[in-house]
Amino acid sequence: MELYSCDTMVALGNSTESGHVIFAKNSDRPVTEAQPLVVYPAADHAPDETVECTYIQIPQAAHTYRVLGSKPYWIWGFEHGMNEKGVAIGNEAVWSREPEEAENGLLGMDLLRLGLERGATAYEALHVITSLLEKYGQGGNAAVGMQHRYHNAFLIADAREAWILDTCSRRWVARRVRDVAGISNCYSTETEWDEDSGDVKEHAYEMGWISPQVPFNFAKAYGAMSLKHRAAQPRFFRLNKLLRANMGHITLDTIRAIQRDHFEGESIAPRWSPADGLQVTICMHAMLDTASKTAASSHVELVEGETPVWWSAFGCPCLSVYAPYSVNNALPAELSCAEAKYTPESAWWQFERLQYAIEQDYPRYAPQWQEVAARLETQLREQAASGKAPDDAAVEANTRMILDAVNAMYTRIIGEQAPSAQPQHTGMNETAKRRAGITF
Repeated sequence: MELYSCDTMVALGNSTESGHVIFAKNSDRPVTEAQPLVVYPAADHAPDETVECTYIQIPQAAHTYRVLGSKPYWIWGFEHGMNEKGVAIGNEAVWSREPEEAENGLLGMDLLRLGLERGATAYEALHVITSLLEKYGQGGNAAVGMQHRYHNAFLIADAREAWILDTCSRRWVARRVRDVAGISNCYSTETEWDEDSGDVKEHAYEMGWISPQVPFNFAKAYGAMSLKHRAAQPRFFRLNKLLRANMGHITLDTIRAIQRDHFEGESIAPRWSPADGLQVTICMHAMLDTASKTAASSHVELVEGETPVWWSAFGCPCLSVYAPYSVNNALPAELSCAEAKYTPESAWWQFERLQYAIEQDYPRYAPQWQEVAARLETQLREQAASGKAPDDAAVEANTRMILDAVNAMYTRIIGEQAPSAQPQHTGMNETAKRRAGITF
């Protein structure tokens, strides 16, 4: 099993061109795991009401905020999302020396959605998550057809501030972001943090993970040195390098380029094409059917007092289209429809099918599609230039326009049936296609 997943980033107003906070995440999940975009309305709840999360049931809050999020089709929670108060959260799988809890609890994705539904600010959402974590624990298999258990890290932002939360079972440390920060699948908190669960150092000393005679480093004490950790480190350093290189001038276009990054210009760039799957990059492609790939991507500029525009894309960002949405939208059915197998009614699956076709010969077909996608994104950016969130009619029209282009390109690629094409990783594609019910 080769599951390495997710990169989340934030740039505070002192680091962006506009002076506003920008939040973004690439969500990497097992190949063929659909991840639709959904909206859940605000609601008031009875005192004895409960909420059924992925594995356990917990008491419901008196009031839950309206939320927009990207979720694996079978999981209650979100990989990343935003609420009506302008709080945005993304999570990361992290691995510790401490074994994952054996009993089912709240998945990291459940905690994320609960934080959005119950937190009016980043700081409030932080403590919604930590209080639920301490009470119910984090546990349960986070994949279908394989075992995938982990601890979680979170990046939580609003228009004023951002926090990074590193957790290990029911312990945690939290630090306030000062300018820019990116997190991947490794603990990022080292010698300094602002809040914690109370016995973080004592537990590490007791377990013998670090000596009391040396400066305490949370990531070094708690992090598990493994292949999963090694795969995360290059992305973690690359992500933070790109953020810091652009400090003071970061825009949504800067973030979008980072989300599409394959180590371009570096010595460890993919040898043949980004889709060869041999290099674990921010824009994730997969060589094996047991690997992970980017399933959904998003970014948002958080402006105090305004309804933010949530830009969302399905699948690998380099082969997708970022389209604008709002937490207030009633989303078209195609955006929120996705199950275990391909259906033509699902926007996520239509993008996935196109990306499989492109990856039969990425160097040939990717530039053709990227030219079309760039024109679409230019049109969508011009539409959103006023800074106002799109209304339902605009979202409906944009969805039609994008999916028409997706299906036209798919038909064109399949129609060519080029015998000279050199597939980049047919093994993953063929296995994934069979599992997803896709035929070319």
